[in-house]
Amino acid sequence: MNPTRRALAFGIPALMCWPVLARAAVADPIADYERATGGRIGVHALNVRTGKTLSWRADERFIMCSSYKASLAAFVLSRVDRGEEKLDALVPYTAKDTLELWGPIAKANLARGTMTVEAMCKAAVEISDGACANLLMARSGGPAALTAFLRSIGDTVTRVDHYEPALDRVPSGGPDDSTTPAAMATTLRKVIVGNVLSDRSKALLTSWLVGNQTNPRLRGGLPRSWRIGNKTGHSGRDMAGDIAVAWPRPDTPIVIAVYTRGGRPSEKQFDKAFAGIGRLVAKSLT
Repeated sequence: MNPTRRALAFGIPALMCWPVLARAAVADPIADYERATGGRIGVHALNVRTGKTLSWRADERFIMCSSYKASLAAFVLSRVDRGEEKLDALVPYTAKDTLELWGPIAKANLARGTMTVEAMCKAAVEISDGACANLLMARSGGPAALTAFLRSIGDTVTRVDHYEPALDRVPSGGPDDSTTPAAMATTLRKVIVGNVLSDRSKALLTSWLVGNQTNPRLRGGLPRSWRIGNKTGHSGRDMAGDIAVAWPRPDTPIVIAVYTRGGRPSEKQFDKAFAGIGRLVAKSLT
């Protein structure tokens, strides 16, 4: 199914399809990015209260890069909820566990040689600490166990196959370490506003997403008055992503998943596209 038909299949009014928006002289970050870079963007955004949806290439596969760390943290918290893990448990590690990885928080605590599970989750989500993420995933059963958790909550698409840094180096388009925008947005909704996690665990995961300190991406275009939690990812090549939950009002969560692949994009083109999509979501779904 082509992207325009895919959007219409979600029940989106014609004026909410990006090709029509472009013809109506409204800024079109999707078409601009794909035309300028030769790459593709996948988008799925849902207003959970109203059911209104925006969708573009929503069922195509994209590499998750570090955005998978939100799902990893949800998996760890689910184990805490079941009594299989403790937030204050100490995880030992050495310098070897930080090699070839972005791991500023793990490296800052090397002298101590341990961090709590909670501190590692916070570092993985807020700073995208890859060393902490690897240690948490290994402690929880590895990539296969994380994928099994996703299957258990109804995500039949998303899969995790590697630890970092291999996870960021897989071929663009999947299937390894990939998801679709529709699948990831649905999973994000389930773990943040659904009943997959306890209220305490949902609050913790939300606080880590709201505390994200990596590239603004979607935040660059979403209204500053909104409460926003997000997790970005970037391979250093053609693949970037951002998944977010944004609250225009406390009773109106909007879940968003955006990924790119292919072409030869620059960092400025990533920034412009993600911010533009943020503005489009704010304009169309509220």
